[in-house]
Formats: sequence, structure tokens, C-alpha cells
Amino acid sequence: MCAIAGCVSLAEPLPSCGTLLHRMRHRGPDACREIVRGPVSIGAARLAIVAPQDGAQPMEDAATGIAVAFNGEITNAPELRRVLAAEGHICRGPSDTEVVLRAFAAWGDAAASQLSGMFAVAVRYPDRLLLLRDRYGIKPLAFSQDQATGRFIFASEASAIAREAATPRLDFQTLADFTVIGVPVDGATFFDGVTELRPGHMMAITWAGRVAVGPQRRFVSEASPQEGEPIAQVDADAVFASTLAAALARHLAADVEVVACISGGLDSAVLALLAAESVGAPLRTFTVAESVDHPDAVAAARLADRIGARHQLLVVPFEEFLAAIPATIAHVEMPDLAAGPLFALLCRRIGASARCCLNGEGADELMGGYERYRDPRPAIEAMDAALARVRRAGLAPSAGVVARLEGLRTASAQGEARRAFLEHDLADPLDRGHLQPVDRLSMAASVEIRVPYLDDRLAGFVRSLPLPHVAGSAAGSGKAILRRFARQRFGALIGDIPERPKLMMPEAARSHLHRFHALSRRALADAPRRDELDALFAEPADLVLFEIFRRTAFEGEEAVTLQDVLAAISGRRTAAIVAA
Repeated sequence: MCAIAGCVSLAEPLPSCGTLLHRMRHRGPDACREIVRGPVSIGAARLAIVAPQDGAQPMEDAATGIAVAFNGEITNAPELRRVLAAEGHICRGPSDTEVVLRAFAAWGDAAASQLSGMFAVAVRYPDRLLLLRDRYGIKPLAFSQDQATGRFIFASEASAIAREAATPRLDFQTLADFTVIGVPVDGATFFDGVTELRPGHMMAITWAGRVAVGPQRRFVSEASPQEGEPIAQVDADAVFASTLAAALARHLAADVEVVACISGGLDSAVLALLAAESVGAPLRTFTVAESVDHPDAVAAARLADRIGARHQLLVVPFEEFLAAIPATIAHVEMPDLAAGPLFALLCRRIGASARCCLNGEGADELMGGYERYRDPRPAIEAMDAALARVRRAGLAPSAGVVARLEGLRTASAQGEARRAFLEHDLADPLDRGHLQPVDRLSMAASVEIRVPYLDDRLAGFVRSLPLPHVAGSAAGSGKAILRRFARQRFGALIGDIPERPKLMMPEAARSHLHRFHALSRRALADAPRRDELDALFAEPADLVLFEIFRRTAFEGEEAVTLQDVLAAISGRRTAAIVAA
């Protein structure tokens, strides 16, 4: 796990990605290095999880001139190692980085489709640079090209690239799309001129005479769900059980301790129970909540006690929650709390004693856990209301966003909303709204988060099943296949967790969020409207988050406080804001 970066430039001086890596050293505190060959530099700042004494990056093959910089974990590295050895390509060390290098040296671009896991990879061939990301976008990768000079740069974090400009510029199209859908779409970022490589895609950069950026190409087939052969539910359950156990085993492979986040919900509970069966020592578990008696904290503590875990509960007072908002916004690169200050603070707690942690992301999108899969009307109405605000602010959503919204409306009218929202949520909302914030906040604390539910084999199998097998009836609670597994496999050990209602990620901070919204409403009750953009925001708190984001991302302010932002917008003294 690490940060990767690179530069392709035909102009003097020699290309370097050292500054980009320096801006991301929180992602890779163990080592930092770049190699420069001709007009190309690639580099990595490493957080060593697998083979800490091996796998220095970038890694180069002297015979072919191929080099790789790699962020993530390859979960099928043992199988690939055996296949490569059978073809005469021997890996001399235990790291998965060498497996990636040997695979591309042996198979060229075709190696991309053989990789499973979470990854963002840069492969420098003698005549081109290849960038690629994993199928669901678990690991990020952004890029930009200076149209005047042709200089091309890439990095694990878009903000590191944006800071190359003297004054980063806000992309207003992204702001409009974000307001409607809740996330940036189609690889756009809030930074003008900075783009995210799409999940499951690769892109080549060449430099024969000029630096040329090729199109993004999908390297795995985009199979539609429910394409598999008919299968009885009991048989599907049996295969699911073995496939989930194997996925968890792959995600426990590490040369450091693997701990687990537990929220008191089903997804994390199943992972913790499976992990507790597999690890030699008592599993360490972590929970965060706004109070000791929060239902999530109570449920998580009960589970930890039943499995004999060494459990830590982080209780975050309201003042610490408020103080963590600016840093959270800066790291997630959006004017949204996304995973939230509580998760950011939890990652800091985990990072004080561990480097690798299991997390239940992806289960809801795969198995139909959200309420909108049963009643889509509130979600569609919220997007319609946001669309109206965008237009009042003098902006317009992209054609892609309009098409998405129209597709969801049509599917809802035809009774196909559940299927349509599942496909919608597995794309940009999962990548940009869940996986990237989790990556940013965990890596800010030098912690690798692993998401076993998005294991390629497990996710591929689940998506091949009939929807009722997976999610249950349209009127049910969703995730039926996971609930059946939990009851059958763990019985009394999991308690009543399979029956607990679905709670969204910010649930552990619900009271804090309500107080933050109330504070923002009071502070800005008489604030004058500054410009048309104010019409974008449904709540004063949304305006506050945008202003924090603007200051941290585009003004370069490093000591932004919530109180100062509230005072600036409202025109009141900071002391009065705090008193409110």
C-alpha cells in the first residue's frame, strides 16, 4: 500500500515526481523513491504491509526495461506466481509488486485482466506508460496534462496534482453534478483539469515526438448482473458461504497484524466473526461513536465480547467532531463529510497501533442494503430538488447526470427501481462516495483498509445470481443472502445483529450531525446571500462545508476552523458563533 506518482515530459529539466510524492507521504511513511528513465519518472511512497523487507518500489526489470509503481494488494498473487513460474518467469522475492512486474514483462497489457484485488498501477515500458485501476475503484489514481507544454502527471490523490498550479481552479461542472447525484461522475474531480482514471480501465501515454494521452480502455468485460446459469437458492447459499470465506482469507494475508472495524451492523460483524476464526491471536476490533451508550457501540461491544476480541471504543465529543471537520473535508477532496469526522478519528486511533484493517464497504451495493432499493421515491425527489437548485444557481448538470436521473425515474415508474439503483450505486456512488473517502481518510493515518465484500470472485459471483436470491423480496430488508449465511454459520454467536435495521455510516454521529446543522442554521440565520452559488445549498451546513472546502483546496489555507468559517459567512464575531 502506498502513494504512487509520475511525470512524462519532453521539456527540460528532467521529469520528476518527487514533489507529488512529498505531498502524499502520509500514504507511505516507510520509504519514498522515484526512478527517471528518459522523459519518464515514476515513484512510490510505501506503506509496507506484505513483505516489509522486500518489494521496494518502483521495481524494475533490467532485462526488459519495464518498471512498475503499485498501490494496493494483489489477492491472487500466489496463483499468478505459480502460473508465471510454469512459464519460466520466476519471482525471486515474496512481494506482490514483483508478481505485477513479472506479469507485465511476460504478458504485456494482457496482464491487467489477470490481476485481482485492489490496485492502482503504473507500468513504464520502454516506449509507453500504462496506468490502470481495479474493477471497483478501491484504489484511486488521478492524472492531468498541461495543454501548453504537454507535461503529463499522475498521482494517487487529485489534490496533490491540483497543487502543481499556483492557484487551483474549481470545476463548476463537477460542482453541479455533485449537487444532483451526490458525487462527481465519469472521472471528473472538483479540480479543473484533473481527472480520475475510471475503475476497471487502463490508459497509455506515449512520447514519440510529443506526449500523447490515449483513451481509457476497459480491461475486463463489463458483464451484466444475473447472467449466470439458473441456480437454486440453497445451492447459491452454499457457494456464497465458501466464496466469502475464501475472500476473507485472501484479505487476511499480510505480514502485519490485521484488525477490524465493527459498527454493530451485519456487514462488519460477519467479517469479524470469520476473521476471529482464522487469526491465531485474539482479533483486535475498533468502534467509534458519539457516546458510550450509542446503539452501535453497545451492539459492537457485545459482539466483541462474544468472540473474545480485544476491543477499543473511541468516543468522540461534539467539540472534537467539529474540530475534525476541516481536515476531513480536505482529505476527501469534496465539500461533503462522506465517511465523516468520526471515521477519520477512528483511523487515527487504529493507526497508532495497526496498519491494516478490515471494513464492510461494498456489501450494501452488492446485496441491496439501502432503503432506496425498497422505496426509491425519496432519493429521486431529493435529486429532482437538487436539480432545481442547480438551475436556480445558473448552472447545468452534465448530459451524463441528466441521463442517469432520467433512467432512474423511468426504472422507478416501471417497477425496476431496485435493479436500476443497484447498478447506479455500484458505479460512481460506490467509487467516489464511499471507497475514495474511506481510502483518503484511512491513508491520512497510514492505515490500509481492506474490503473483502468487493473481492473480485465474491462480487462476480453475487452479481451473477438472481436478484431475489441476493437481496430477498422487494419489501424486505435487503442482503438476504448475507443474513441467511450469518444465521446459519454463527447462530447465537451473532445474536440479533441480522435483524438490526440498516443504519448508514454517519449513524454513530447522528446527534453530532444534528447539532452541527442546528449550529449552522443559527449562525447563518441572518447572513446575506453572497452570490448565485448560495442557491445550490439545501441547508446552511452545506454552504459551510463548501466554504471549508474552498478555503482548504483552492485558497491553500491550512489552519481553517469551523468557527472562523461561520463567522466569515455570517459577518458575526467568532466568539458569538461559539456561544451560539
